[in-house]
Amino acid sequence: MGVNLYVFLWRGDTSIPAVMEQAAMAGHEDSGKAENSAEGKGEGEEAAEDGEAEAEAEIASGEPRWVDGEVQSGDSMGGILRREGMTPPEADELIRALRDHMDLRKIRPGQSYRLRFDAAGHLELFEFEVSRTTKVRAERDADGTLVGREDKAETEVRIEEIGGRVESSLHATMSRVGEDPSLVAFFADVFAYDVNFFTDTRAGDSFRIIVEKEYLEGDFYRYGRVLAAQYSGHVGTFDAFLWNDPRTREDAYYDSEGRSVEKSLLKTPLKFTRISSKFNPKRMHPVLHTERAHMGVDYAAPTGTPVWAAASGRIVGRRPMGGAGNCVILQHDNGLQTVYMHLSKFAKGQRVGEHVKSKTVIGYVGATGLATGPHLHFGVKEKGRYVDPMTLKMARGASVPRKYRAKFNAEMERLAERLRRVPVDAGQQQMLVQSGN
Repeated sequence: MGVNLYVFLWRGDTSIPAVMEQAAMAGHEDSGKAENSAEGKGEGEEAAEDGEAEAEAEIASGEPRWVDGEVQSGDSMGGILRREGMTPPEADELIRALRDHMDLRKIRPGQSYRLRFDAAGHLELFEFEVSRTTKVRAERDADGTLVGREDKAETEVRIEEIGGRVESSLHATMSRVGEDPSLVAFFADVFAYDVNFFTDTRAGDSFRIIVEKEYLEGDFYRYGRVLAAQYSGHVGTFDAFLWNDPRTREDAYYDSEGRSVEKSLLKTPLKFTRISSKFNPKRMHPVLHTERAHMGVDYAAPTGTPVWAAASGRIVGRRPMGGAGNCVILQHDNGLQTVYMHLSKFAKGQRVGEHVKSKTVIGYVGATGLATGPHLHFGVKEKGRYVDPMTLKMARGASVPRKYRAKFNAEMERLAERLRRVPVDAGQQQMLVQSGN
């Protein structure tokens, strides 16, 4: 049995009985109603009638009709097509042509679209701007069939060096040196196992980055891969170099000694404001007022703050668990188990048994269960026993294999030399510009 996709993408009461009822009502309207309704028309009705009149005039002229529009809040693709006057069969055909090239459920307010109708009012062309670099088109071929395709604009990739010295925050410093603060997220991911950029940064710390920057028609579009980076501050000096492992063909970061920068756990699994309670086997419980072991670390943060998986692993628990509230438990390949308690809600689309990558959002901070306020209780089990996450010695990931070390060293030295020349102080940067280097 055929299914009309258009029906399911429309909003409102579009069940088959409702549609049939509406059609019946439309067919039996009083013929005198149209003459007496002009005074009661709203602006929307008048605009719709004006649009219909304009379309009829264009059809009569024999010229193609163009329609330009923009996705509004609450729009669905079906609703847009209905609003632009497409018949259900034609809209259904268009949706079938588009669905292999875009997710029709993920359209966003502000995205633009164009339609072209022939003189008889039939759709000839549909264009939808998914992003600044991607458009999806559906156009009729020689046989009259709508055929969809994806068009991507070419971007120019430039490798650039960035350096700076922290004054107040890393975000503010990025802006001061002329970069988009979104670069902080890329930078933070590289050193997520060594530096907590929400609490560890201090005035006077410095950073150097070699990064891919994409340009679209001469204007900056977005950041690509961080090829090399260094952070130096009161917590230490750390460097990282991107290298593609020939065995897995995957990119990963290694330090200058060829050791993986990835460790068994992230330093912290969220952006937090403060540590409200540390690991303590003899803590006085704030709700029960009895001595009760506190087998983890409490991170105070606003309700709704995203909570990340501290390492890649499999979800083995994900449900309300009494005093722990909404709780997620992850089992990791290194034998560790991590526990995330008091969540306000779980991340959508995940389930027990699913594998998640490090820093994947698994839930959101809350105060469910026995809690005095919004916070994340983060626990770590090693060999079945709770251990202090803040003193746990983190094991590193695999190093560059010996057979590839020479190749890695050559690439690393080239990037390291380039990093060393990146200025971090405003005076050095100005001298570099004036010298023309």
